[in-house]
Formats: sequence, structure tokens, C-alpha cells
Amino acid sequence: MATEKIVEYSRRALPFLIYCAQQRRTLTYKELAEHAGCHHRVAAHILGYVRDEICTPRNLPYINAIVIRQDTGLPGDAWLPEGTGHLSEKEYREQFEQFRDRVFAFSGWNALLKELSLAPMELSEQDLKERGRTYS
Repeated sequence: MATEKIVEYSRRALPFLIYCAQQRRTLTYKELAEHAGCHHRVAAHILGYVRDEICTPRNLPYINAIVIRQDTGLPGDAWLPEGTGHLSEKEYREQFEQFRDRVFAFSGWNALLKELSLAPMELSEQDLKERGRTYS
């Protein structure tokens, strides 16, 4: 059961997670924690809550899959509900890539934010410049 603080951090983190998913980019545990306003070691609890209490009941892609370790470029060992101890290194990477790609391809993230009464993040100036280059 999640504490009130974990729920609060999760609600702060979710719009940022969705923003990153919509930009088709991964982020580190540290980036997530900084955005949620907590210590990086709390990030795993936030992500577990988002996976188990937000994504799973709604049959949504596991958005927690796009949060990666800075040293490996992969999520931590507990990003799947059943853990990852049963996976070979190759299977681990393949599973990550499949789940990450599902998160990136999902088009219902804004509807989730609306359902949860959360505002989406605004595009940054850098994001707008990148989009402009794409269409030039």
C-alpha cells in the first residue's frame, strides 16, 4: 500500500512521464525524482505505484518502462510486476524495448491525465525548436 507521499509524488511525476513518452524519450530515475521533488531512491516506489495502481487497472502500457538507469540505459530490476530475475540479459533488453515501444506508441496518455484531473506539461522551447526542424 502506497503512502500519501508516494501518491503525491506520483501525481507530480505522471505528467512528466507522459510528456517524455509523447516525446519518445526515456528518462533517468534521477530526472524523475528531481521533477517529483524527492530523493532518487524514492523513484522506484513512485514507479511501482504508477504501474500497479494507474496502468495495470486500466490495461495501459507500463509507462514506468521508460525510466532507465543512467549506467545501463535499462530500467531497474523491478520494472515488471513479476520482476526480471527469470529473464536472460538478451530477454531483458528485448522485453524493455517492447514495453518502451508500446509506451511510445500509445495515444491515450492525455485522456489518462484528464481522467486523473492532472494537467499535461507544456512543450519546452527546445521541444518546439526540435519540432520546427522536423517540419523544415
